[in-house]
Amino acid sequence: MSNDKNEDKKLGMGVAMTRRDFLNSALLGSGSALLGAACPAQAFAGGMGQGAADGDAARAFDGYGGIGDYANANGNTYAVVQSAHRIRDGVYRNSPPQPEDTGETYDLVIVGGGLTGLMAAHQYAKLTGGGRKVLILENHPVFGGEARQNELEVDGVHLIGPQGSNDFSPPPRGAGTQVDEFFNDFDIPREYQQQAWDASLKPLRFARDNYSNMDGIQEDLVDVAYYFSEKDGAKQPGWQLNIWGDKLARTPFSEGQRKDLLRWRSDVSRTGQDDPHFLDTITYKHYLETVKGYDPLVTRFAQPMVGLLGGVGADAVSARVGHGLVMGSAQGTPRLTMSYPGGNATFARYLMSGLVPGSMGADTSFTGILNGKVNFALLDREGQPHRVRLGATVIEVAHEAPAGQAEKVSIVYEKGGRTFRVRARAVVMASGGWVNKRILADLPDTIAQAYGEFSYAPAMIANVAVRNWRFLYNLGAAAARWMDDGSMFGFSANIRRNIVTPDCNPPLHPDKPALLTFYMGLYTPGYDAHAQGVLGRTRLLTTSYAQYERQIRTQMAQMFSTAGFDPARDIAGIVLNRWGHARVIQPPGFYYGKDGKPAAREVVAKGYGRIIIAHSELNGAQNYRGAFEHGTRAAHEALKLTT
Repeated sequence: MSNDKNEDKKLGMGVAMTRRDFLNSALLGSGSALLGAACPAQAFAGGMGQGAADGDAARAFDGYGGIGDYANANGNTYAVVQSAHRIRDGVYRNSPPQPEDTGETYDLVIVGGGLTGLMAAHQYAKLTGGGRKVLILENHPVFGGEARQNELEVDGVHLIGPQGSNDFSPPPRGAGTQVDEFFNDFDIPREYQQQAWDASLKPLRFARDNYSNMDGIQEDLVDVAYYFSEKDGAKQPGWQLNIWGDKLARTPFSEGQRKDLLRWRSDVSRTGQDDPHFLDTITYKHYLETVKGYDPLVTRFAQPMVGLLGGVGADAVSARVGHGLVMGSAQGTPRLTMSYPGGNATFARYLMSGLVPGSMGADTSFTGILNGKVNFALLDREGQPHRVRLGATVIEVAHEAPAGQAEKVSIVYEKGGRTFRVRARAVVMASGGWVNKRILADLPDTIAQAYGEFSYAPAMIANVAVRNWRFLYNLGAAAARWMDDGSMFGFSANIRRNIVTPDCNPPLHPDKPALLTFYMGLYTPGYDAHAQGVLGRTRLLTTSYAQYERQIRTQMAQMFSTAGFDPARDIAGIVLNRWGHARVIQPPGFYYGKDGKPAAREVVAKGYGRIIIAHSELNGAQNYRGAFEHGTRAAHEALKLTT
């Protein structure tokens, strides 16, 4: 035990830092058994008092959430997970609640306050002149879905990072695209000032988001240090900078492996082998190793990114997905991508400011939206056309008569331990399919069967606040990449060059605080797509904050200590954002169907009666573009149902 304590001290597990709200005396006093428990449920079952155990389990699971409006909403928190699992486990179905009837009837109720739901409300307001009554029901404490942010204060520097959704391309003005229209609606700037770099420091190329530094996207525009250990074939562990610049000559790979990796990274062929319809019939592993004949190292090298963005290993995801992930570098002219400090939380904040005036403060300029505080008291006021009810978990949605004849839909939700009923002329299900299939009580068999083909995978996004990042600068890098074998925390992390405003302009200097952001998939090659999703989600939900913190600190110490990194001295705070259903898994057949049957996503998108089903996963990738597309589609369908 003493050795463990000494090791924890070296890692900084016991130091006072910005997670102090989590490691308070009450939690530490509840015993080390809590932090060592395999999962919150185990801690709850450990014999502690009912209320105390549940609260302690929540703290052990959630950890430190940062400061500001999003402090209690870092990813899927313990409370949100527990509510979702009550739906999954049929608690309400087996013991139907007797909801209180609020007497409210809306033109449109939107289930889900993520980007899809917010865009649906925005477009519906535009189509109807803004006078219709709309209610958004959101189960999290803050709107935005995965488009939320973390905020931390370190040594007087205010740091902001994304919880999930980030990366956008400013649309050309007048392009006529949906994103162009959105930018016009809110007068969002298309050119930005970014953090200044001290000319006395050596030049360094930064990503402006958290994806560009990943292999196959546009990492040739970023200074990336690659870590190779003995298991990768290195004679001794160490770093190599920008390995693609000299055609992988400094890597531990064989000549044949280097040749295949270079072919993989630059392949833009459009032969029959690369037709999207053909690629949707095979896995990415089959494509790489059988169709292309590449060395299995290529699969291993590509797998962490595929596991993050596709949700599963290359052996279970459609080749159509995997092939599309490496096209940024291959096409020669990468698209301009960047991220707001809080990722696409800024898009959600713009949408909310339009739906509920004053909700983001009086200043609706870019600076005001980026830095304003949410006025939660304005979101659900009686009498205003758009109302947003947070912490409201919808548990049942059904027509009040047969779907083709009903004039209204009943929506039952839980909030604060009580259940309520509202009604609407139309409903947009902007929540994920994993919820929809369980709460749509009159779901037609065809859609239920289609939903049965959907599987989901988790992801973890961690923002690690460091007091300085001199260790990366010493490597000549702004990002790091390592060869994850499924046991490590992520496979890459980076420091961004952020967009700034006069009110938000943190220094970009290796001796100043910054956020090192990790994006992590949880995949298990060797299993089918559904099983990989279940295994990854189980791992995500049964690992305590303390266990993840120890893994991050240990891994960073092992990799960066030779560059001057000390976890106890340099880490100032860690925020974990767990997303249990971050990715809809896209196995072969997801896009175009198979065996002559339409794709399940096309069946689901049809909806039924007065219920419109619209979520970004129907496009495969869950991103802001898909959210905007389906939110807009939902608004037009809602207009037809409510005219």
